[in-house]
Amino acid sequence: MANMVKELGIAGQAIESSATIASFDILGIAASSICIVHCLAMPFIIGLLPLIGWQFLAGKLAHQILAAFVFTFALFAIVPGYLKHHKKPVLVAMLAGLSLVAMATFICGTILPESLELPMITVGNIILVITHWHNHHLASCRHHG
Repeated sequence: MANMVKELGIAGQAIESSATIASFDILGIAASSICIVHCLAMPFIIGLLPLIGWQFLAGKLAHQILAAFVFTFALFAIVPGYLKHHKKPVLVAMLAGLSLVAMATFICGTILPESLELPMITVGNIILVITHWHNHHLASCRHHG
């Protein structure tokens, strides 16, 4: 796992400051929270979207774009944070959350039943919000940096 993290060092030198990690953690919390709200609200507002010209929000592409933001912010915050604090549970939680988001976004409705999409993406994003919060505190702790 350590080799994978080193390979994912994603411009490791540029993203090693606690302030940068904190910024990506905040963006990650926002992206995961928006994804949760989007998925939970969609069944209630889907009929209104064409009236306001926002029907694109109901499509699969909107889910994939939100997932791309969730993935990007997780990788740019949690991986460099892990390289500072070396807490494996944070990395494992990120992988679990991203796995659920990926399966919900790309596999539900094809291999897995579509009925699993909402619970999987919700749980995955909740895991990621908690993980970003925990990473933010660990990466900004003076004992780990």
